[in-house]
Amino acid sequence: MRDVITEAEDALDIWPYVASVSGSDLAGHEVRHDCVEHVYRTPDGRFDHVMVMTFTKNVYLVVVVDLTGGTIFGHYLLDLNAAYGLS
Repeated sequence: MRDVITEAEDALDIWPYVASVSGSDLAGHEVRHDCVEHVYRTPDGRFDHVMVMTFTKNVYLVVVVDLTGGTIFGHYLLDLNAAYGLS
């Protein structure tokens, strides 16, 4: 995947979806609304992984956008601190 933050267009408004993500999915982290740090596109150009910042460094709510369907495919919490032993 490659970071397309500088060239990506808003395929759809992700913020209502972000607001609906349950607190249990965020594992105690709080989302910084309207703060996207990176957008990674799959090699086939079908999906964007939109990395929404949280107030915890190196922790993101990643919203997966299906570009061909114009829908949100889902989300996951990416905690780089836990994955790589960062502090």
